Amino acid sequence: MKIGVIVMALTYLFASCTPKTPTTPPDAQLPQAYRGAPASPLPSLADIPWQKFYDDAVLRDLIARALERNDNAQLAYAAMLAAAANVDVTHSSELPQVGATAQTPVQITAGSRPGSTPSFAFAPQGTISASYTVDLFGRLKNATAASRAQLLASREAYETVLWSLVAQVASSYFQLRELDAVLATSLDAIKDREDSLRLVKLRVQFGEASLQDQLQAEQSLYEVTENVPLIRQNIAQTEAALSVLAGDYPHGIERGLPLEAQVDMPPLPATGLPSLLLLRRPDIRQADDTLIAADAQIDVARSLLLPSLTFGGSAGVGGQYATGTFPNLPAILASLASANNLFYGPTGLFALVPQLTQTIFSGGGLKARVRLAQAQQQQAVVSYLQTVQNAFTDVVKAVAAYDGQRAYRAQQELYTKASVESLRLAKLRYAEGQASYLEVLDAETREYQAEVGEEEAHLNERLALVQLYLALGGGLPVPNDASGRTQ
Repeated sequence: MKIGVIVMALTYLFASCTPKTPTTPPDAQLPQAYRGAPASPLPSLADIPWQKFYDDAVLRDLIARALERNDNAQLAYAAMLAAAANVDVTHSSELPQVGATAQTPVQITAGSRPGSTPSFAFAPQGTISASYTVDLFGRLKNATAASRAQLLASREAYETVLWSLVAQVASSYFQLRELDAVLATSLDAIKDREDSLRLVKLRVQFGEASLQDQLQAEQSLYEVTENVPLIRQNIAQTEAALSVLAGDYPHGIERGLPLEAQVDMPPLPATGLPSLLLLRRPDIRQADDTLIAADAQIDVARSLLLPSLTFGGSAGVGGQYATGTFPNLPAILASLASANNLFYGPTGLFALVPQLTQTIFSGGGLKARVRLAQAQQQQAVVSYLQTVQNAFTDVVKAVAAYDGQRAYRAQQELYTKASVESLRLAKLRYAEGQASYLEVLDAETREYQAEVGEEEAHLNERLALVQLYLALGGGLPVPNDASGRTQ
């Protein structure tokens, strides 16, 4: 009894001397403001829910369907369910383990047999056993904590998929609307050039223009018509990609607002404070939870170097039913030779087994496991800091991209306006005989390229805003059921 008390005292003393691995994430030392975006107390662009950020009802419906049915989202959700089940599996080791056993052995002995063995015996037995491992050094508790942190990390991974999916659907839809606009511009240009070709042919017929003018007019027409099949091809491919993002087979996509009416385009959106990225972006939270899990695994590995204490016990009842005769018994026991329908029991069975286990030699495996856990924890630290740095860089790049694309779009609009006016004057000069048709051809080419370039500028400006919204952590869906699943 005294030895048991001494052992318990020593084990708790060892437990109190075991250092606890800190779980505070390292200081990322973020700057106070983003480069190119001064710190502002205004709410961040990311605070706007995606349902209000995107104005197009068709786009909102596509995003909602993608969040519910996208294959990558489904896989991430299944991984989160697996992590939740793993928490229950790990936590179960902290609780008493209870089992029951029922045995019904039947023994039939023929021929020569010992004197104490009947010809038929039936010995039923039922036992209930229980065991409980005392978590002296927190090994089981830390293992459960690691599993819970991994569950949180898997949840953040699921949210990261959803967060990125919102931006992917919006970007693909904007690209589709830009292709629609370029196709419309091309069809209008084809109509205008067909009209011009018709007029040139009449001028050639009446000797007012040369055949060279007619050929140049045809070249101007074909310059646009050759693009139409490729534009239609890109539209079909973009619709297919957008359908798959929404969890469907490829099909036609309904259209909503034109590209220029998509999303309110502010001069420079508020970015908020960089420190809020640590809370808003799910990829940073995932890296943080992964680091917490790695910290807990170090404590688990250390505790394996220390003793473990397990209490076990069992209780049961049994008996024996015998039929037949006991052969070769001495004459004095002849009255016991017959054992027909003889039952022995019931018999109580009880056992209590406390067990203290300490690994003495493992070939350095346990210490190596500690070093492995520490190395993995260092990897998690670097990964966390890298994730934070990448997130900050994403915002800086997105701010610069949006600012640059917005300025470029403004210049492109001026260029388009000048190109349209230049084409008008070139046609007027040609009609009055003051210029060759080559001048008209050059002006038509510049005007068409300018209009296509303006549509691309509107697209790139909106894609830059989508990326800025994403970089700031915007667009993360809010769970709408108890399980945490976003639909």
